[in-house]
Amino acid sequence: MDVKVDITLDPRWRQLGSRVTQAIEIAAMNVEKGAKHNISTEPDRAVDNAYTVNSIQAKPVGGFLRGENLEWEIGPNTDYSAFIEFGTRYMRPRPFMGPALEDERPRLIKALEQLMRELT
Repeated sequence: MDVKVDITLDPRWRQLGSRVTQAIEIAAMNVEKGAKHNISTEPDRAVDNAYTVNSIQAKPVGGFLRGENLEWEIGPNTDYSAFIEFGTRYMRPRPFMGPALEDERPRLIKALEQLMRELT
């Protein structure tokens, strides 16, 4: 299951260097934590969610190198996680990734806006 979120930053973000990459890393880790919480508190145990919870990871694209890594992959690697998120004709959707992403979005935007204000 892949969900891609693109954020276009003012080119001046490079002046802030690692502070921007740190804000994005914190947001990625928060999405991971939120997704794990969402699925682990799901009351419907028709699917064993423990395996999916343990498979949810946030990792920078291209490895674990620090620097200008602004692209992260966040999500589970179970074959059936999309069925949990979106449902099937036999099973209702039980979203866990989407809500985690939406919960974090305003915090990341606020953090990036605060950093960009320092440039003006």
